[in-house]
Amino acid sequence: MHPPASPPRPSPWAIDPADPRQMARLTLAYILLHLLVWTLLPAISHRAPPWDNIEQLVWTQSLQWGYYKHPPAPTWWMYFWTGLLGRTVWVTFFAAELSVAAMLVCVWRLALAFTTPLRAFVSVVLTSLVAYHGLRGIMANHNTLQLMPVGMLLWAVLAAVRAQGARRWLQWALVGAAAALTLLSKYSALVWFAVIGVWLLQDARMRGARAWAPVLLATGLGLVGVAPHLAWIAESGFASLHYAERSVEQGIAGNRSHWVDLWDFATTQLGRMVPALLALAWLRGLLRRDAVAAAPPAVLGERRFVLFMGLGPLLLTLALGVGGVHLAASWATTFYVFFGLLLLRWVPAVAPARLLRATLVVGVAMELVLAGGLALGRGVGVELLGRPARSNFPAPALAGQLEQVWRQHAHTPLRVLVGETWLAGNVSIHLPSQPLVFIDGDPAHAPWIDTAALARCDLLVLIDRSPKAPEPEATQRQWMARAQARGQVSVPWTARPQGPRLTVDWGIVPASAPDCAGAQLTMRHSPWAFGLLSRR
Repeated sequence: MHPPASPPRPSPWAIDPADPRQMARLTLAYILLHLLVWTLLPAISHRAPPWDNIEQLVWTQSLQWGYYKHPPAPTWWMYFWTGLLGRTVWVTFFAAELSVAAMLVCVWRLALAFTTPLRAFVSVVLTSLVAYHGLRGIMANHNTLQLMPVGMLLWAVLAAVRAQGARRWLQWALVGAAAALTLLSKYSALVWFAVIGVWLLQDARMRGARAWAPVLLATGLGLVGVAPHLAWIAESGFASLHYAERSVEQGIAGNRSHWVDLWDFATTQLGRMVPALLALAWLRGLLRRDAVAAAPPAVLGERRFVLFMGLGPLLLTLALGVGGVHLAASWATTFYVFFGLLLLRWVPAVAPARLLRATLVVGVAMELVLAGGLALGRGVGVELLGRPARSNFPAPALAGQLEQVWRQHAHTPLRVLVGETWLAGNVSIHLPSQPLVFIDGDPAHAPWIDTAALARCDLLVLIDRSPKAPEPEATQRQWMARAQARGQVSVPWTARPQGPRLTVDWGIVPASAPDCAGAQLTMRHSPWAFGLLSRR
């Protein structure tokens, strides 16, 4: 007689879709993959990051309670990571996509309150493929960096409404903290506050004064959290509010009808949904033959919460556009946090193992194709075509030439560049000393720089003279007029010898009392504490 055959050993790679712990590990692994892919491939392909990333690097020169365009929290976030990892191109991609990854973790935790662990994973995969979270998720602007606090806010709000007893007060305190962080990221938080407020008013669990008492606590804590920023707004002459006002009144183009901006906004949103919709179509195609006739509900609970948070911000913004507000497409960046949950309705009901395998195939393939396409298009592609672009901006070569110019003509250490954000910011991160950028040579744009102390240092003034470069600000021209040594450098923009070139005028403004090594250049800080951490 033969001994009975031993049962086959399960594969160490096998995942039980019904096991919450295994699905948790898989979900976190997928989010980590998203973070790595969208950090590494752009870092390899890009000589320079997007414009917004450079702006954040420039603003990290000093921790403030506000900047002339926006609230401060995204810059604090970038300040932390550049302080830890260095002011480099790849760190900007990492910091931006880490905000996306943190949002996806919040999405997963929220989805577990609505549906099964497996379908929560599917919702995370679909959400990750929205263009704002990948193709545009590498942009370290205030829209992308607001994704994390928005995810935290929605998670905290739902947990607070569902909490019982004394725990409700703690949960609502967390709501207040998350709300403050969301507003300190961008003023578009007001859209989210409005949608959340309407949802609270219609929710049966919020009936009666006792239900609203902890909401007052959250509101008070939120106001305390943003109070230093409100003080900064008053101190700065309402600079960031004026910028926001101009944005909604004039739009990006400045001379177009708000109806044109509304059309562009709506059509662009459709385009930004396309990668997730293609993934859904591919997933349905793979599962079509296995689908059962009667599918269970994709969302098992809190259906109104999903609908309000998934559709409310976009619908409210469209209504504002109809009312005359000039809309920019990027303002909708945070509106797709629940997009994957909304799409679950069209994911077929099949055997769990089959759904898991298909989702992994679609998700991983789409992530690699999208990130690889971006890297090839903005890296190899522009070089082969000989086209100048921000992604292949020749900042390292330009910085090398300007370093030689400085050694020949200057008498103090290179500590300050005077120029517009993009040009001077790119040069700064590629110079050994990583000098401060005096934005446009305008104290209103860089109020943390002590203009009196600048007299102790030679200053390097830069003006881009390339054909499509913007006209320099009047303040830049005034600084260049004070230069005693002037010249021009030119470097090839692409690998083609006969291709386009980057041409930059330089000027050196001499110090009136040379003592640059000991000069304290960042002394004009907000009265609220952070300045002590960032003096240079």
